[in-house]
Amino acid sequence: MVPRTSGKGTPIKKKGFLVFSLVILGIFVAVATVAVGLIVNSFTNETTVDDIEVDVNQEELKTEEPQIQAVDFQPIIDEWAESVGGNKSVLIYDLDRGELVGSYNPDESYGTASLYKLFVAYEAYREIQSGALDPDKNIDTVGYTILECLDLAIRESYSPCAETLWDMIGRQTLDDIIENDFNITNSDISSLTSNPEDILKIMQLFFKHPEIKDKKLVEQIKDSFLNQPVTIYDWRMGLPSGFAKANVYNKVGWDFNADMNYWNLYHDAAIVEFPEQNRHFVVVVMTNFVSPAQIAKLGTLIENAFMNQWSGV
Repeated sequence: MVPRTSGKGTPIKKKGFLVFSLVILGIFVAVATVAVGLIVNSFTNETTVDDIEVDVNQEELKTEEPQIQAVDFQPIIDEWAESVGGNKSVLIYDLDRGELVGSYNPDESYGTASLYKLFVAYEAYREIQSGALDPDKNIDTVGYTILECLDLAIRESYSPCAETLWDMIGRQTLDDIIENDFNITNSDISSLTSNPEDILKIMQLFFKHPEIKDKKLVEQIKDSFLNQPVTIYDWRMGLPSGFAKANVYNKVGWDFNADMNYWNLYHDAAIVEFPEQNRHFVVVVMTNFVSPAQIAKLGTLIENAFMNQWSGV
């Protein structure tokens, strides 16, 4: 039997098979298109690998760099200043947060007394580090080496050593270094005048010591500020004696009128470290007619304020 044909002569059975094949192919293409769309859509909506890495890194940063808690010392500075007579200036700077956390008359100028030795000592240490000064050179006029003199200038405020080193550096040269290298512009060390803001800056340099890398030099600096045995004077009867839970690295400067029995000047510049909390502050106190016992009370107020406000966050 001859199979029936379409009007064009194509066998009907073959035409049906072709239609069926096209339908199947269409269904397959449609399903594939939907599947590809779903896959693409899922990648579009899902977090990428890069996003995950960024999120993880941000969490790591939060863990590694917790916020250091602020401490406000202004109320106790005001309380202390109100309670004592005479002229007084106070600055407290948070070394860990990099901010001022309390002040009273911070730009008032005073005679430096022995605080001038801070500037002499820092520059001399810097020159030892650079090789400009030989630390083992003996200074015949005082019977100590340069390095020994530096230690005594801070530890015991030994003036013959400090003045000899000052002359070795050059008095006008040191003034220029203070202004141009240290960016300390309101002090005239040759005339023995300064203010708390500038004393703060030199104490920051001692804390950071960016140009003094020799570990032995750094250890001597720290020890001479911290361990000051009583000689004919008690070098730590001011700020340090007011603290019980802190390490106080300090240098004093004073002028006592023995005939009238009063303190014409009493200054205390200190780096105060609370070791358990790993917190560090510079405290500068400069005064006329204020006793070291009154300055020790300020130290106690500072410590109590810190312990009361600190939560370890």
